[in-house]
Amino acid sequence: MPRQMAGGPNDNDRRDSRRGAILVVVLVAFAMAAVLMVLAVRQVGLERQSQQANLRREQSRWLAEAGVERATARLAADPKYSGETWTVSAKDLAADRGGSVRIDVRAVSKQPKRREVRVFADWPDEPTWRCRSVKQVFVDLDRVASVRSNVAKKTTEP
Repeated sequence: MPRQMAGGPNDNDRRDSRRGAILVVVLVAFAMAAVLMVLAVRQVGLERQSQQANLRREQSRWLAEAGVERATARLAADPKYSGETWTVSAKDLAADRGGSVRIDVRAVSKQPKRREVRVFADWPDEPTWRCRSVKQVFVDLDRVASVRSNVAKKTTEP
């Protein structure tokens, strides 16, 4: 049987076969890397959306707190205060969007010196991304009046 010489047709077939296998391995590796990159970018996007939602919730909570403080101050000045809708500008919030706060004040039945204060805070004002926080407190008008008179005494004293 004749012997094949080095570099004959069988060696070329083996080299081509190895090159083809290496090419397939490289293409699979690139495909896996591309899939991992897409998943990483998607994860970053989801994380960003989650952080923005947390920011909206937190901002609306702070607006609700401010609404309670505002209602308490207004009740101290005028026990007949019944509420308002307060539009807060982006500049006042040091943010890129403004918000709104609706304050409802109602008398508590059988307790003429108490008021129920409900605050509905929306941030941002834009309906698509709006987050609402609701806060309800009860305000004792006698306590508010005593705080008001103490503040007045402190500001008038020398």
